[in-house]
Amino acid sequence: MSRWSTMNKTVALAARMPGPMLPVGVMAASAASTGSMFTTATLTAAALVGISISAPAAIAGAERFGVRNVLLSSAIAHVLMLVLMVSSVERLTRGDTLTSNATIYALLLVFTLGAGLSTPAAATFSRAVSSTRSGGFSVRQRLRAEARLDDAALITAPLLLALLSFSFGPTVGLLSSAVLTAVAVPLYAVDRAHPTEVPPDTARLPLGGAEHAQQQLLEQRGLAPDQPAQRGEPELGQSELGSPEIRRPPHPTDWARRISAAIVLVATMGLVLGGLWITVLDAAQTLFRPSLFAVTLGLMAAAGVVCARWRRSSFTAPLMLRRRRLHATTLFVLSLLLLPLAVWLPEGLTSLLLLSIIAVLQSAVLGRLVLGLYAGLAIGVPAHRVPTALTAVAGGMLLGLALGLTLAGVAADELGTGASAAVVTAGSVVAAVVVFSGQLWGSPGSRVEHPAAAGRPD
Repeated sequence: MSRWSTMNKTVALAARMPGPMLPVGVMAASAASTGSMFTTATLTAAALVGISISAPAAIAGAERFGVRNVLLSSAIAHVLMLVLMVSSVERLTRGDTLTSNATIYALLLVFTLGAGLSTPAAATFSRAVSSTRSGGFSVRQRLRAEARLDDAALITAPLLLALLSFSFGPTVGLLSSAVLTAVAVPLYAVDRAHPTEVPPDTARLPLGGAEHAQQQLLEQRGLAPDQPAQRGEPELGQSELGSPEIRRPPHPTDWARRISAAIVLVATMGLVLGGLWITVLDAAQTLFRPSLFAVTLGLMAAAGVVCARWRRSSFTAPLMLRRRRLHATTLFVLSLLLLPLAVWLPEGLTSLLLLSIIAVLQSAVLGRLVLGLYAGLAIGVPAHRVPTALTAVAGGMLLGLALGLTLAGVAADELGTGASAAVVTAGSVVAAVVVFSGQLWGSPGSRVEHPAAAGRPD
């Protein structure tokens, strides 16, 4: 039984790998082919936009055609798009994005967006199984295991690309993703019967620590109970709607102001993350193995995950909420250190190592900051608005990441090596302004209109 469980976890991990491998594979292949950070950034942003839409589209398709058919169809389409991308990216040159002869670039942009849209939503449907299955482990334990698998995929994908690139070249990320999709997704799809009802946190975010923060929010608000709701019982989280605090809706102006502040903060974190990705990628282009940048991306994801999971019992503690100011200040100070080093250090391995150390430290801070953001949502967002808040925050993160990638790519191409670090500095400045403005739920001196069940036992 243990061996069967291990096999199921291995298949589930492999089936969700195409998602995190796509943006990293696009970065490695495009940068090696063109050397243009702008081209690489726009293609990566297209992949992320497609991935953000793929899960909701898969859920809508599953309600009509069935989960198994949707997974198998998306796997076929994803492999096709990846093959077209590999065949196109080798013909792409830097001039194709700067002249009127941009047909190859336009086609590759379409293929990349298609690859993102067709990414198999294995993680989403796996969480649906965990949230509805009864017996054995509790729903909360299963959803925690799903979050750990998501974190493992986020860390493993860039490290796997860096390892394989030593033997197979820069397109290995796209090729290995195609192999995993062709093998693991069908095995995952035919082995399980999936429900179409999914938890509200359907978006998988590329920031290390975000998965754990979402899980903590769901547990705090009673959306990840020990047992699934039975037929005829209230849906998960609906039991809180009858409490006196939740029956009185918050003032519309207060709700709009605070959720807007949360969206802006998470968008600036995406801006910082996108700038860091391009800064590290740009610094690695002069090396004999430019794909070493993927090692840094893996370490960045690991740092965010580890720091977000550190002392998780204090999720909504007042000290956690107050420390958001410390984390925002630390992020700003590290960005001020990153900018001169990225601009003035001579290109080479030493530059990459120093920039990678700062990038990993900033990712660790982002892991704590995103945890503090979700802690504020946990104490301030009414239960019936949690799905809306999660969707809005996820959209803000992906929008900020796409914008950060594009702006950093433009800066690197137009202003020179290291200029992309200016995007990181700008994002950290805006993040500090939002945190110190006191508009977030749980800010010092602010009054929470509708506190959740703070203190819920873990």
